Amino acid sequence: MNPVGHDMPETDEPSPSGVGGRAGGNPEGPKPGWWRMLLRWSPVLLLIGAGIVAWAVGLGQYLSISRIVESRAALLDFVDARPVMTALAYGGIYVVAVVLSVPGGAILTMVGGVLYGGALGGVITTASAVIGSLCVYLIARTSLGGWMRERTLAMGPRVQNLAASFRRNAFYILVLLRIVPIIPYWASNVVPALFGVGLAVFIPATLIGLIPWTVSFAFFGEALNDVVAAQEIANPGCAAAGTCELDFSSVSTKPILIGLAIAAVALIPIASHWWQRRRQGNAEETKPDV
Repeated sequence: MNPVGHDMPETDEPSPSGVGGRAGGNPEGPKPGWWRMLLRWSPVLLLIGAGIVAWAVGLGQYLSISRIVESRAALLDFVDARPVMTALAYGGIYVVAVVLSVPGGAILTMVGGVLYGGALGGVITTASAVIGSLCVYLIARTSLGGWMRERTLAMGPRVQNLAASFRRNAFYILVLLRIVPIIPYWASNVVPALFGVGLAVFIPATLIGLIPWTVSFAFFGEALNDVVAAQEIANPGCAAAGTCELDFSSVSTKPILIGLAIAAVALIPIASHWWQRRRQGNAEETKPDV
């Protein structure tokens, strides 16, 4: 009598081709789930491949102040004719540049200021930078997150404690890494994903940490636009010909002051957090033993 209560004829014949039983065929069987592994790693492989292609064709060489000046008039005409479409296209290009880690992000941010002004350009570039960072984070989290957690568990309590400490202070660490880029930007998107930092922390920390840079460089772009416009009045056609003399001595320090002010405000909660942690540590050290 079989487990479900139906009589089955007894037989010594193996199941055909080993399907549905252990006898016959390959005793080990095919490696299960290899296509799932390939599917899981495919976003990372595609990202790496696209980044190599972008580096090989030299996309970064197209991001320079001279090229911005030369193409400024044509770009502004295009923006005036199709403002919404160009804003979406610019934001999409910015997202791709962040995902592929194309060099020249500061110059690309200045383009936003040239085309849309410091305020609107800052909003578009900030939103695009956050979206691009989120894409990299999600790719790393879905493709490498489980593998990294397994490796962390296998590396012992010291590495586990390091990952746990990173998660506890993730918001402050991420804001600091955005404002003070001591590691490559792509790494600051990948590491939180590998250490299990949640979206509720990653998105606001990235937004707060990026605003000082994106807004200040967007206002630099607006200032560059004003300088080129003044040169065009004095020497018509100099931008397209590449003969404009860009004198930034008259440029206001407004972009610098705005960026520094936003960065200072963003760093206040970080400084407060570390100060409180230090006071708690000192209090525990001086606490008398009972």
